[in-house]
Amino acid sequence: MNQNIINYYVLANNLKNVVRTGWKEVNISSERIESVADHVYGCLVLAIGLESEYKLDLDMAKVFKMIVIKELEKVNLDKEYTPDGHGNENRREKARNTIQKVLGSLTNKEELIALFDETYEQTSKEAKFVYQLSKIESDLQAKIYDLKGEFSLENALQDVKNYGEELSSEILPQVKNASDGWLLFDRRYYTDELFVDLSNAIQNMEDLED
Repeated sequence: MNQNIINYYVLANNLKNVVRTGWKEVNISSERIESVADHVYGCLVLAIGLESEYKLDLDMAKVFKMIVIKELEKVNLDKEYTPDGHGNENRREKARNTIQKVLGSLTNKEELIALFDETYEQTSKEAKFVYQLSKIESDLQAKIYDLKGEFSLENALQDVKNYGEELSSEILPQVKNASDGWLLFDRRYYTDELFVDLSNAIQNMEDLED
């Protein structure tokens, strides 16, 4: 039993060393760039804040598990998967296989795999919440890098040009700060008004004391 816990932890602990590729792609200048484990922590912290202020009608224990389980696919991978790939069955199978390996011989392995499937398929209100939460946490981190001067407007504008001609032409005129592109891109995915409101509040931040 204890060995199951240790084996699982040792593999999952690798997420501390997996840098999120989005930040590398826009050349964030921070000495320490966010890892996938940092992202998991950020999502957990943000979920607690949202539950406090909005009194969410969600199973928060389930939400917390989903936040962690969905990111385990990035253990032992050279590159982080892009967040939009829900129709790619090959990607899903690879992710599922990786998660099964990480979970190893944990007694509740099948329950946790089922939570991954539920999150991937967006079949519950908790799964939909976690999907949007992951995006808004990334946007908030982008704003923090922006306000610290570690995310340049030049790199941000170049990144927006990679969104595709139609989307780039829509977003580019609205980008005044480096993080705006990320915020505007992800805002399309928010089906819950609380995430739209939070996204607007993040975009309007002028310093980290707001």
